[in-house]
Amino acid sequence: MPTKPTNVLGRTPRIGLSARFRVEVDGVDLGGWASCKGLSVTFDSEELEVGGNYEHAILLPKRLKYNSITLIRAITPEGTKAVQGWLRSVLDGWVDSYHGDDYTPGTAKITLLDSACKTVVGTWTLRDVYPKSWKGPDLDAESGKIATETLELVHQGFL
Repeated sequence: MPTKPTNVLGRTPRIGLSARFRVEVDGVDLGGWASCKGLSVTFDSEELEVGGNYEHAILLPKRLKYNSITLIRAITPEGTKAVQGWLRSVLDGWVDSYHGDDYTPGTAKITLLDSACKTVVGTWTLRDVYPKSWKGPDLDAESGKIATETLELVHQGFL
């Protein structure tokens, strides 16, 4: 009889499945997506060579660089309506900002779930989120492909 895998404490580990995640932006649930790419950070540094130190260069910290997040999924009536509504609210905020009102960028949350979609395995909260682009489906009556949408988000970090 097969046994469940356990960790060192004898507990069944919570494993996140890359296909089980949800995205929320500014409190708007954008639902599940098929793909999330770009969740990464790069720690830039600069080497400083100091006279008299022949063993190594000194590393000085510079900026953190965060990639944009690209989300892709099949179009659904509810999901696409939520995305379009959020994009419209961002657009309204930008237009109002030209009239003296301050526009504040939002917050996005990417939540990774376990295989049963019941337990949160990981969460990333993105600061100062802006939409970079949205792309709708390529419509072609001869292709028979699934209609997809792509949403690209830029942000100021999640650490």
